[in-house]
Amino acid sequence: MLKIYHLKGLTKTEANRLNRSTGGWDSEPRFARYADITSFADQRQIVTALLEREYNLVAAVDSTDLNDGFHLTNHIESDWQDNDNVTALPGRHRSTSVGDLIVSDDTTYIVDRVGFTKLGRAS
Repeated sequence: MLKIYHLKGLTKTEANRLNRSTGGWDSEPRFARYADITSFADQRQIVTALLEREYNLVAAVDSTDLNDGFHLTNHIESDWQDNDNVTALPGRHRSTSVGDLIVSDDTTYIVDRVGFTKLGRAS
């Protein structure tokens, strides 16, 4: 069984603040963290986001294959929440993407730009 966690997106208020700021993505710690995670799957920022509760559990996938977890929680031909072998939590969820987390047993993986990276100690 895989558990899929999505990084919370920016709220409309946050997006407005970001668009009005002169510092761009670096104007607030959450903006910089969001950019680093979604662009580079930065492990240090992911740990901070976890501590700040910026991830939501969105689904359980009846598989142990990370590729299945990723594929089954992406809108490809239809809404992924309708896929077999997926138990989605209530609400509308986006597709799984860079910076999101997949937990298999006791191991956490980051969806990286290419493939998955095991979450370990940041160097």
